Amino acid sequence: MKLSYEWLKEYVDLNVSAEELAKGLTMSGSEVESIHEAGSDKIMGLEITSNRPDCLNMIGLAREASAVFDKDLKMPEFKIAKEVPVKGVSIECAIKSAALCPKYTARIIQGVNVKPSSEKIRKRIEALGLRPVNNVVDITNYCLMELGQPMHAFDLDKVKGGKIVVREAKDGEKIVTIDGVERKLEKGMLVIADAERVIAIAGVMGGKDTEVSSATKNILLESAYFDPVSVRRTARRLALPSDSSYRFERGVDKGMIRSASDRAAALIVKEAGGEISCFFETGDLRIAERVIDLDVDKVSATLGVAIDREKAKKILARLGMSVLREKGPVVSVAVPSFREDLHSGIDLVEEVARIFGYHMIPATLPPITPAVERKTAARKAKERIAEALVDFGLNEIMTYSLIGDAAAKRFPGLSGEEAVVLANPISEDHKVMTPHLLDGMLKAVSWNLNRKNNDLMLFEIGKLYSKTAGGKGYKEIPALSIGMTGMVRSNWLEGARKAGFYDVKGSLEAVFSALRVTPEFTENGLDGIMPSSGIKIKGESQLIGYAGEVAKKILKDYDIEQEVFVAQIKLDSLLDKAALDIKYRPVPRFPFSTRDVSVLCDEALASDKVLEIISGSGEELVKEVNLLDVYKGKNIPDGKKSLTYSIKYGLDNRTLRDEEIEAAHSKIKDTLVSKLKVSFR
Repeated sequence: MKLSYEWLKEYVDLNVSAEELAKGLTMSGSEVESIHEAGSDKIMGLEITSNRPDCLNMIGLAREASAVFDKDLKMPEFKIAKEVPVKGVSIECAIKSAALCPKYTARIIQGVNVKPSSEKIRKRIEALGLRPVNNVVDITNYCLMELGQPMHAFDLDKVKGGKIVVREAKDGEKIVTIDGVERKLEKGMLVIADAERVIAIAGVMGGKDTEVSSATKNILLESAYFDPVSVRRTARRLALPSDSSYRFERGVDKGMIRSASDRAAALIVKEAGGEISCFFETGDLRIAERVIDLDVDKVSATLGVAIDREKAKKILARLGMSVLREKGPVVSVAVPSFREDLHSGIDLVEEVARIFGYHMIPATLPPITPAVERKTAARKAKERIAEALVDFGLNEIMTYSLIGDAAAKRFPGLSGEEAVVLANPISEDHKVMTPHLLDGMLKAVSWNLNRKNNDLMLFEIGKLYSKTAGGKGYKEIPALSIGMTGMVRSNWLEGARKAGFYDVKGSLEAVFSALRVTPEFTENGLDGIMPSSGIKIKGESQLIGYAGEVAKKILKDYDIEQEVFVAQIKLDSLLDKAALDIKYRPVPRFPFSTRDVSVLCDEALASDKVLEIISGSGEELVKEVNLLDVYKGKNIPDGKKSLTYSIKYGLDNRTLRDEEIEAAHSKIKDTLVSKLKVSFR
C-alpha cells in the first residue's frame, strides 16, 4: 500500500513531518518500509497485514494517524447532487449467485463529458502508482485509493438489453478485458453480464467492449460486495491480479458500498459534468451490529501499565468505535463495519495498547511459577522407547504424514478404519493422512539403498490417522515402526550377520521391557508380511501390531531387492499402562534356588503360554523365569520342540526348604501337563 503524505493531510491536520508520521504508523502496526519524494509530496510504502484491509486506503490510514497523534479525522464529502429522473433510461439488475455477490448497486449518470482528469486527480493517482485514463475512470481509481471500495464504470449505451446480471460464468465463455487480452473463463467464476455477453470479471477487471472512452455520454457506475474467496480464486486462475481484486479478496467495508457510490458520483459530476439520474440496488447484505464488552480496569492489569479510563475510551473513539453504555468498569463498545478483525475484549485491549505505544509499556519479568510436571507421562514413555531403541543400535527417522492412496492400501490389516483423504491435496502422492507408518519406513529404506547405504536399523515414533465411527470425527493414534535390512551391527565376538526376524522381535522386547509391560506374541495374519516369519502382537488382549518380513511383492513397489524386516505397534494403550517410576527393592538377604524344566510340546505352542503358566502356578515362590533353550532335531519327534526354562525360587524373609521348592516345582509341572498337554524330557 502506498500513502501520500500531502493527500493524508487533507483528512487530518498533522503538524509532524513525514518521517515522524512514518514512525508513528510503524509503531502502531502499519509498518512503513520506505519513503521517497515525488515533487512536493512524500510517498510512503507500507506493509499492511492481511487482517487489516481497512488500512488499504487513505481514510483508513488517516484514521490510524488520527488516533496516534490525537487529531480529529475529517471525512470527505459524500453528498450528491439531486437525482434527476430521465424518461426512457432504465436498467434491470439481477443477482443469480447471492452467495458470491450478496449486494450489487448501479447508478446511472447521463451527459458526461469524458476527457483527461484535472491536475489534482491525475497527480494523486499517479503518485500512488496508477495510470491516468480519463476523468471517469480516474475518479473510480481515486475513490478506490481514498475509501478502499473498488468500483467500475461501464459505458451505459454499450450494455445490451438494459440488463445487468451477476452470475457464474459458463465453462468456455470468453471476454476481452480492458488490457486487450482475451481470457477464457471457467465455470464457477463470478462475472457481470448484460443480456448477451460477459462484460466484466466481478471484482477483478472490466471488459473492453463496455469501457468508458472519449465517445461515452452515459455511464453506469457499479459498487458491490463480492465474496473474497471467489475473487481470490478467479484472480489466481486467470493470473490477473488488480488493485480491485487485492482489496476484494481481503474483504472490503460492507458499510461503504452506497457511500462510495455517492462519493464517486459527486466527483464524476464535478469533473465530467452530467446529471445523476437514478440508483438501483439489489441483494440483501445485512451488517450485524457487533458490541464488545470491555472491562476498562483490566486494560491496565493486562498491559502492566496504568492507562486512564478516559484515555482508553478516547483511543477507541479515534479508531471509529463508540461507547454505547457504561456499567461500572465495563463499557459496551460498538465495532464499526470496517473492523472485521475485532471480536472480543482482548482485541480492544490490543487496540488501546498499540495506539498508546508498546514502547511506553515497561519491560517487567512475569512471576514464575515452577511447573510441578514439565513432561507428561506419554512424553516420558516415548522418550523411554527412543532411548531403548537407540541403545539397541537403531537410528530414529521422521517421515511425511501424507502418502498416496495406493500406499495407504498396501497393508490393509494395519488400519481397519476409514482413511482421512484431503479435499485439495498438493499431489496424488500426498493425498491421504497416513493410516500406517510402514510406507514411510520402506521409502526411507529404499532411499538409503539407492545411495549404497545397505545396512539399516531404523525406527520412527509417529501418528496414525483415521476417521472415527460414523465418519464425523478424526483420530490420531501414536505408533512405533521399526525397519531392519542388511547386516546388523557386528562386534569382535559375534562377527557380522544379516538382520533377521529375531532382531526386530528383540528390539520390540527391549521397548516392552523399558515400559515394563508384557505383550503377547501370536501367529501372523497380515497381508503384506511373509506368513513364515511374522507375528501378531497383543496387549491387554487387544491387537496392537505386527512384525515380520515384508513380502516380495510389496518390496517390488519400493524398488527394494534385499530382505526387509519391519514392525508396527500402536502405542496408545502401552503409554497408558507404562510403569515409568523405578522403585528400589533391597537386595535379598536370603539365597534363591534354581530349577530347570525341559518341556516337550507341539511346535506351534508359543513360549509365552508356558511362561505365563509357570509364573502363575508358582505363586509368590517364583521370582524369575527365563527361556534357556529351544531345540528341534535329533531325538525330538516331528512336529515337536523342546523348551528349557530356568525357574528361580525364593522368599524375601527366609530361606526355602528343599521340600517347599520340590512341591512348587511339581505343582508347576502338573499344571503344564493339565493345561497344555506337554511332556518332559
